[in-house]
Amino acid sequence: MPFLELDKKDTVAVLSMNNGKNTQDLVFAQTMNSLLEEVNKDTDVTALVITSTDEKNWSQGIDLEWMNQENQKNNKKDVREFFVVLDQVYSKLMLLPVPTIAAITGHAFGAGAFLATACDYRFMNAHRGYFCFPEIDLKMDFLPGVFSMMAHKLPGFKLPDLVYTGKHAGAKELEKYFIVETACANIEETIKSAMDFAKNFNKDRELIGIYKQKFNGKAADIMVQEDLEHFKTN
Repeated sequence: MPFLELDKKDTVAVLSMNNGKNTQDLVFAQTMNSLLEEVNKDTDVTALVITSTDEKNWSQGIDLEWMNQENQKNNKKDVREFFVVLDQVYSKLMLLPVPTIAAITGHAFGAGAFLATACDYRFMNAHRGYFCFPEIDLKMDFLPGVFSMMAHKLPGFKLPDLVYTGKHAGAKELEKYFIVETACANIEETIKSAMDFAKNFNKDRELIGIYKQKFNGKAADIMVQEDLEHFKTN
């Protein structure tokens, strides 16, 4: 089974992460970027759902073992390329002319939480799994572009709490603060709720694309440009 797999159920594209913790490295980012381009080109697609086949994890974020190994080899080129391509992934999710829906079946940490944030809608398993920005405890800063995306996409009255504490936020808390649409009872209900929502969201692609440019176009451009400028000087 490929670690990322794109399928289609009627007019809904389903992108499944199949690699356990679904940690992210350069190949992961490049592959997801390519699959999102396929969704963009398929004019029959009316919605995209991103989910995981693991019982515990949606995505645990950056593959820190891979990144540390590349840094030890002084392979800054691939590490920087990884972050640049991830920004392209987030930008595509923000601008695709169809609603993008994260079916968060388990833990979404760090870059996993960023990936969910870039989507238009989030449904989350309330039985198991947390949404977390662990950077404060890892003593890591956020890339400026990614942070600007977080500030654009998430409610300003809740984001500082998530960032300052690195707390493990559950689905019910996130539902209360409008970060997820629905806190679902279990994995099956999470996927079903996301798919039912996607199937019923059959709107005009051209107009959705126009609206998403109005809502997200400037933020997506700023995100990419800020991080490109960051890497020129770091």
